[in-house]
Amino acid sequence: MNGFLDSFQMVVFILYVSLFAGRILYLRWHNRVRAIVVTIDSNKVRGVLTICLITAITTWFVVMVTGIVNPEAQFLPPTLTFRLIDSVQTRLIGMILVSLGFIVFTAAWVTLGNSWRVGNLEENDSELITQGIYAISRNPIYLFFILYLTGIFLINGALIFLIFAVLVTLNLHYLTLKEETFLSRVHGLSFREYCAVTNRYITWPRIWPMSRLRSIVRYPAHSK
Repeated sequence: MNGFLDSFQMVVFILYVSLFAGRILYLRWHNRVRAIVVTIDSNKVRGVLTICLITAITTWFVVMVTGIVNPEAQFLPPTLTFRLIDSVQTRLIGMILVSLGFIVFTAAWVTLGNSWRVGNLEENDSELITQGIYAISRNPIYLFFILYLTGIFLINGALIFLIFAVLVTLNLHYLTLKEETFLSRVHGLSFREYCAVTNRYITWPRIWPMSRLRSIVRYPAHSK
């Protein structure tokens, strides 16, 4: 089981990096577009969260790959590698979350197309995307990271992976709020109308029309 889970984690990670890097390189060399711009502004909160994000992702990658390639290697304190959970059920749930996350990421990758951008919002002059996966989530890329890192924690069970998931989720939520302010200023009413019908992370009625079901139960047809 562990061998299969190790291969599963590596395959998903390689596919993600391939899609991400491939789109960035394509835009750079084919369209002459600088799709990735990383800056750290003067905002202290954002600066701290950015440093935490970079540190967490780098450490997470090293821990994951090291644990797969050489499980005997121990370079972290035992407290951080302590398994909080360890069961077949949680591993299966983790695999499901990782798979769902990758599906969400792939759908966003396809929907965005050449509008893919990473980094400084002020240099992002792309149109407002509201179709495809963006009709279900306003931030499917961030949703992918949340699902993916939560799934990785459930698969491995170690405290360090829970820390990664929490740090990245907090960082992404903060960036989401910043982006919403920017998009509201740039796109105005169009973005606010979009927000009114599409939730920040998951619009459940678009996946499972529970609101329609409630209406049927609450207002049943009168029999004659």
